Amino acid sequence: MKQIRLSTIAALALATTLHAETPTSPKTKAPAESPEKHSFLDPLEGFARDSIFHPIAPFELVPGKDPNSWGFVIEPYIWAMGISGKSGIGGFPPANVNMDVRKILQNLDWAVMGKAEIRKGRWGILADGYYAALSGSEDLGSILYKSGNVQMQQGLASLSLSYRIIDDRRGFLDIYAGARYNYLGVQVDTTVDSAGVSSMTNRMADRLAAGISAKVTEIVQSKAGLIEADVKEAAKNELTSRVLTKIVDTPKDISEAVKVSELHKILDSRTGALAAYIEADADARVAAAKGKLTADLQSRVDAAKQKLASQLAGKIKNALPTHGAGDQWWVDPIVGLRGQVNITRWLFLAAQGDVGGFGAGSQIAWNTQATVGFNFTRNIFAELGYRYMYVDYNKNNFLYQMNTFGLFSSIGVKF
Repeated sequence: MKQIRLSTIAALALATTLHAETPTSPKTKAPAESPEKHSFLDPLEGFARDSIFHPIAPFELVPGKDPNSWGFVIEPYIWAMGISGKSGIGGFPPANVNMDVRKILQNLDWAVMGKAEIRKGRWGILADGYYAALSGSEDLGSILYKSGNVQMQQGLASLSLSYRIIDDRRGFLDIYAGARYNYLGVQVDTTVDSAGVSSMTNRMADRLAAGISAKVTEIVQSKAGLIEADVKEAAKNELTSRVLTKIVDTPKDISEAVKVSELHKILDSRTGALAAYIEADADARVAAAKGKLTADLQSRVDAAKQKLASQLAGKIKNALPTHGAGDQWWVDPIVGLRGQVNITRWLFLAAQGDVGGFGAGSQIAWNTQATVGFNFTRNIFAELGYRYMYVDYNKNNFLYQMNTFGLFSSIGVKF
């Protein structure tokens, strides 16, 4: 009984002590914690911290492999391209080129295309290139030529250093800069279109005749004594090849295909049919001033004009080039962006674009691509999309202002 009482007393004493140590006054309450502040920029700050500045879950090139280790990609591809634009080689007028995918495939001799990548952490080296050889018949887009046989070799190779700006398991964004090597080789063999040349030189003869007649009339009006020989000599002295070139307003196709020195020889006022027309026109204008112009004199002028047109056609036809060959290479600096977004574990979207040239090689060059990709396994993938490229190069008697576009498909290996 005494033991029970002693236990009860001890328990009461312990309870009293604990109660005494517990603060009861409202003045001694602990201060309340201040509410946490939130900002609409929190998600952006978190994304920048976790995916840009200090990625906590970097993009895995191969699922399950350390994203900071070495990685490699090899990606052969097919670019079913069509082309449109202008291309020319020295001696020929620029040709309007418009070839769809079907025509390219019909004229394609062979081609090789591929991409590759080496990665280590955020840094990478990107390579891309293709080489194609085509041959076939093509319309040169000129009234002076019939369709000609064209052989063309075209190559492209780019090498760039890339840095991963956004590095996240859901996707990435790279910036890259480097250089793109371009090669173009062309051989053209054509047949001159005689009917086209005759049509153009007839118009040239009409303009020449009108200009010569105006000049001879001016000389006749300035002469006190109307002596045919003096008028003829004055006309030949004043109607130099440079003056006649301005009078005739040489058609663009001829001026681009025939050298200026050759045109000056063709428009020589002291030889051939041109000199004969000046003499006939001078006789007719002097006779008209004296009131003695006859039908025979006018017929002589008309016949001289026809002969002038015929001689012009022959000389220009002989001066037109029918064979041309050459090659040209240049290097364009490039800068661009590329990125990828993983929709699911198997499906992804990718895009790439760069600009280059800046007058160092091409005046300007664009390259863009957008694809849908599928991962068959952790190491094998495929892409399907569209690629577009524009190059504007015009140097060293080579003109290449071309749009290249079409479907893009590839199958790649990553490891």
